[in-house]
Amino acid sequence: MTRLYFSIFCFFFLFSSFPLFAQATEETSTETVLSTFFDAETIVKGYTLSSDDGRMRLGIRPGTLAEATRVDIKTLAPSVMNGTYPTDATLLGNVYLFDITNKTSYTGEDFFFLEIKYLEEISYSSTLFGRRFLAFYNGVTEKWEELPSSDNPDKQLVQALIYLPYARLAVFQESVPEFGKASWYAYKECDCAASPDYAKGTYLVVSRTEDPTKAVTVRVNDYGPDRSVHPDRIIDLDRIAFQKLASLGAGVINVQVKFLQ
Repeated sequence: MTRLYFSIFCFFFLFSSFPLFAQATEETSTETVLSTFFDAETIVKGYTLSSDDGRMRLGIRPGTLAEATRVDIKTLAPSVMNGTYPTDATLLGNVYLFDITNKTSYTGEDFFFLEIKYLEEISYSSTLFGRRFLAFYNGVTEKWEELPSSDNPDKQLVQALIYLPYARLAVFQESVPEFGKASWYAYKECDCAASPDYAKGTYLVVSRTEDPTKAVTVRVNDYGPDRSVHPDRIIDLDRIAFQKLASLGAGVINVQVKFLQ
């Protein structure tokens, strides 16, 4: 399913370049609005729209819209949404808004593609980082709600699908790191581990980032490794658990750690 998901994205963004009609840009100190009008003839084609900074892209498949409409793409300064952001995650970059202004043109039967890139001036080169995801702001609950999304650290972007004609969007990174390096040590000779982030008794699923089919479920029974000494390490596996992912001779490997219970 994941492979198909990315294949759809690649096909769409590589081959859907069509001329746009009646574009207009408005700018204030806190937002920039890029408005594009599509007539009935144009909406039968697949096309993509980008924010003014080029970091957010909205993909609309052929036939998704039924009537002519104006589509607005807004780039909002993070301060616009101050006080709404989740406390356990960090905002990565700007907030974006897309609006299919003629709501009757969208039946809700098809989805829109979304893609947001991280900001270049923020460094994401570290091998230790939390899970990144795309979320939309629910005006009813007044909370950010996560969309099923896929993070691509190599290209520094997050992709998702959405069935809404209007949404405020942003990329967040969880405070607790999910990706990093794993070392090993001889302790209890079991499927167990030391963690600097999770309490003793917590169960975690640890998998190799290069080969996610290699995974082990471990129980946290110790604290470590010390990040002041090893800033890129996310977990210290007992050697029994480590051997299920790699040979002990590997020493340190790249892993993903997911909370199980």
